[in-house]
Amino acid sequence: MLYTLNDLLQTEHFLVGVETVDAQDAIRKLTAILVETGHVMPEFAEDVWKREVSFPTGLPTQPLAVAIPHADPDHVKRSAVCVGILNSPIQFAQMGTDGSTLLDIRLIFLLAIKEKEKQVDMIQQLITLIQSPSLLDGLSRAKDPSEAIALIQKILD
Repeated sequence: MLYTLNDLLQTEHFLVGVETVDAQDAIRKLTAILVETGHVMPEFAEDVWKREVSFPTGLPTQPLAVAIPHADPDHVKRSAVCVGILNSPIQFAQMGTDGSTLLDIRLIFLLAIKEKEKQVDMIQQLITLIQSPSLLDGLSRAKDPSEAIALIQKILD
């Protein structure tokens, strides 16, 4: 089945004004939403965290750094993206480092992709999307999920 990042965006998967203590807590909170909507099994949070520790996903995008945590599809029932817009930054290790380079992250795009072969494509679409400083700035100021999803869809359309 062919689909794009835009096809995976759902308002109920956008969390605005999230309070978290650290990266693992943020991953747990975003995964909980996907569990509630039947997209992933509870074990997905642990899969994502284990992968994050070995292969960090923080990106030094401007004006806000972004993390795109994801994991193998073992516990994914249906593909989805969960977006977390945090009230205050938390630290994620920078992608491509040994984990010692930390970034202050305010935006998280948690990817749950059922088809392993689609994962790279979805990550590439996401990386293209987050190259837009005006989008990242707009998302950081979004008041609610509807506003946040509209900002992304405007760029993807």
